[in-house]
Amino acid sequence: MKIGVIVDNQLNKDIRVLREINILREKGHEIFVLCFAFDNNSSKTIPGITTVRIKIKRWVKNILYFFLNTIPVYEWLWSFRTSRFIIKYNIEVVHVHDLYMSRAVHKGIARSGEKTPMILDLHENYPYTAMTYNWTKGFIRGLISRPEQWELKEKEYLGYAWKIIVLSNEYRDLLLTRYPNLSSKDFTIVPNVPELYPMVKKNNISIKNLFTQSYPIIFYFGVIAERRGVFDALRVFTELVKEDCKVNFLFIGPIDKKDKTQFLKMINGTLVVNNIHYIPWIDFSELGAYLEISDICIAPFHKNAQHESGIANKVFDYMLGKKPIIASDCLPQQILIEKYNCGLIYKNDLELKAAIINLLTNKELRDEMGQNGYKVVTKEYNTNMIKDGLFSLYNSVKS
Repeated sequence: MKIGVIVDNQLNKDIRVLREINILREKGHEIFVLCFAFDNNSSKTIPGITTVRIKIKRWVKNILYFFLNTIPVYEWLWSFRTSRFIIKYNIEVVHVHDLYMSRAVHKGIARSGEKTPMILDLHENYPYTAMTYNWTKGFIRGLISRPEQWELKEKEYLGYAWKIIVLSNEYRDLLLTRYPNLSSKDFTIVPNVPELYPMVKKNNISIKNLFTQSYPIIFYFGVIAERRGVFDALRVFTELVKEDCKVNFLFIGPIDKKDKTQFLKMINGTLVVNNIHYIPWIDFSELGAYLEISDICIAPFHKNAQHESGIANKVFDYMLGKKPIIASDCLPQQILIEKYNCGLIYKNDLELKAAIINLLTNKELRDEMGQNGYKVVTKEYNTNMIKDGLFSLYNSVKS
């Protein structure tokens, strides 16, 4: 079957999309991708996939996206490119990522003159997430971006899909409660589980390369933003350093633009500057090396409707790296971590501080929890668990 994957991102860096593509290719499907290319590095060829890239400057894309609810040029762009994409490659089914892309792709299908079914892949609880972005806050920004409209549009945008993919049972049940016209048969669950791959360890990465003191390392990997609890973790870390706790903090990931000034100010404070190391990004193949030198991994997301829509990629990657996890009490990750005893859950800053001290002072517990996580992710929570669901979904397209 000719599957057209549409994502308004750079394909090479979108781990979830690439994992799904690999599973579908394994079943013999022919994959075509329509995506953005922000720079030359994002145009690297991926063997076995026909990739059509829309070359655009990232700042232009961000502006068009910002005005989506006011002047929908972004929607017009994707509608036009979708129709050409479907016609040129004789696409039999469209797999589109993210709620806000639904209407644009629906219009593109109609424009093509075909009756191509559309599968909508929801990476998050977007109506809620849009309200948490700092770039939507403030009177002028809010007036232009209108994030509150996504809650009103959600039913319409879900209605364009033939089938819907979500991250968790909890989020599916939330949508079923919110929209009784939907059926559980409309949904396929595809959590952010990893592919089983050997963690590559590069010998040139060591604690001495990063920190002045070889203290235990707390590691955070992913987008750095207030909404992800990073500032909460930093405040607790600062308290620990004030109390002469021997610990380092490693951050790897891009910073939300609106939070950049605050984050850099916090990590460069006189008290903690020698105990914190920040790396803007790494190639995913290097993650194993940084996990190898780390002692505790952290997932400090704010407990809200978005972060309770599923479990983040990083949690499973931490488990694959055999590291214990300290995580906030967002329900899906709490259920996983407590069920398999692979980390500690906290509800507030005091509990976070206690959890860090507990693991820092108990290497045996760190090792036990790391091994527990590794066992469950290699036996249960990996891409093998989602293959049957994706295969059944696409078999239903044929029938």
